[in-house]
Formats: sequence, structure tokens, C-alpha cells
Amino acid sequence: MKGTDWLAEALGIKVLEVKDGYCKVTMKIEKIHTNALGFTHGGAIFTLADYAFAQACNYGDNVAVALQVSINYLKPSSIGDVLTAEANRISDGKTTGLYQVLVYKEDKTIAVFSGLAFKK
Repeated sequence: MKGTDWLAEALGIKVLEVKDGYCKVTMKIEKIHTNALGFTHGGAIFTLADYAFAQACNYGDNVAVALQVSINYLKPSSIGDVLTAEANRISDGKTTGLYQVLVYKEDKTIAVFSGLAFKK
């Protein structure tokens, strides 16, 4: 992807692998990522998933923006957990692409994100 994503950098998101239609990123949960209950903030999980989605959509010369996204939170996480988000393209049309992102810790899926991208 072109340029620097300052939010991803500030949150400590690291890219493990990226190719056309696929991306795998990780983030270690620290105090800054948590909500008032001590669990990982939904916004931090969403940002991790959204970043993987953006990387998968915008690989190489591709330019795409989100049309619609949603997330379902399944399990909590907390300080010390290492979250991984894996984005996969499910459908590739002429002007849109549909992606699924699974967010997990160890072997447990904690969130499922769906994103529809518009290809410029």
C-alpha cells in the first residue's frame, strides 16, 4: 500500500504478509488498546481488521476504498494477547471486491469482519 498509515503505526500494527487479495497483520495488546473494563477496545480490533482489509485491497497498483464494512465480535481479548488479522478476497468483480477478515488470538477466532471495496 502506498504511504504511511499513521494510526496503524501508532497502534503497533505489523504486516506479516501481503499479496494481491490477501494480508496478514498482527498487534500486541497493550494498555492503550483497552477499554474501561480492561478488555481490548472494539475500535482497536476493528482498526486491525480494517488495516488488513485495506492492505489486501490496495496491493501493488490497486486503488480501492471501502463501500461498506461490518464486524462481529465473538470473544474478548486483553493485555498481553497477540491478535492476528487475516484478510482474504472472497469475490473479485469489475468494480467491487468482497473481503473477509478473521481476527484471532492463538487458535480462537475473536472477530469476523466483512468488507466491500470499490476499485478505482
